[in-house]
Amino acid sequence: MQTSGNFAALADGWRDAAVLVVGDALLDGWLCGTPTRLSREAPVPVIALDTTREVCGGAANTAANFAALGARTTLIGAVGDDDAGARLRTCVWDSGVADRLVTAVGRHTVTKRRVVADEYVLVRFDDGDTGPLSPIAAETLVRRLDETLRADPRPDAVVVCDHGIGALGREVRALLAARRLDMPLLAVDAHDLAPWAAVGADLVTPNRDEASRVLGREPGHAVKGSAAEFDRERDRGQLLRRTGAAVVAVTLDVEGSVVMSLDGETVGTAAPPAPVAHATGAGGAYLAGFVLARLAGAGLAEAADVAQRCASMAIRGVGTAVVPEKMGVLQREPA
Repeated sequence: MQTSGNFAALADGWRDAAVLVVGDALLDGWLCGTPTRLSREAPVPVIALDTTREVCGGAANTAANFAALGARTTLIGAVGDDDAGARLRTCVWDSGVADRLVTAVGRHTVTKRRVVADEYVLVRFDDGDTGPLSPIAAETLVRRLDETLRADPRPDAVVVCDHGIGALGREVRALLAARRLDMPLLAVDAHDLAPWAAVGADLVTPNRDEASRVLGREPGHAVKGSAAEFDRERDRGQLLRRTGAAVVAVTLDVEGSVVMSLDGETVGTAAPPAPVAHATGAGGAYLAGFVLARLAGAGLAEAADVAQRCASMAIRGVGTAVVPEKMGVLQREPA
């Protein structure tokens, strides 16, 4: 992958940018080991565990990527009043993110645990409450978001991460729409982008299946094959209109991304191959790199290049992807 010669200058330009991430925070667990034999109870491998880790997931992972890239990052969302919520808060603090999470009494924090053997994900266990927040928790979250948006100085960028697990209701969208002119840059990463179209984001980052849903097609048909097979003329216009965004970046996993703007510019990026077990959270790294590059004055192609490089650097190991801390590795690598 070609890296912009201006990468280090951009990193200096976004250093200490103030970023607010609001959305669905969850706890990611990784149980990694080596298969030793087949079980006698069932035709499944017996895994000798080597490591067990818990890290930021969902919106918390996106916030962790912003913090690792040097931005002053605040996270607003909700966790339950359970052990998983407490452990998620610890992960958030350890990542250098300012915690403005709301504790929802009686709610079970969403957790996603994966069993990995020789870098292959064998199974994932999901747990936690994914319905709407209680009225008290929802009201507290909206009030906390309003306070942060009104704070002096205001955030340089607001990033929405809607994974459909209940933190972001209609009231949040209404507040962001009402405060839209106060936000220099608004980015939305949502499993369902339709409810966010009226907010008018500067950037949305659907993956392959999310783009399919925007276009009203079965997942896997909107953007199939390689980035070169993307119907840029037909799909660009529909994606931009239906998302209400100024820029749509469709992420294509190992195939890179296709980025389209209302100005008519379309660019593509390429990604190096990587195991599936490495790719979880790569979207958060891509989003963080794109937003920060734009804050530093990068054009569309340069921002897409930075975003892809951040995602590619983040997936160099098993687990939920986070870019190397403070850009040190990125800046030392040759172009």
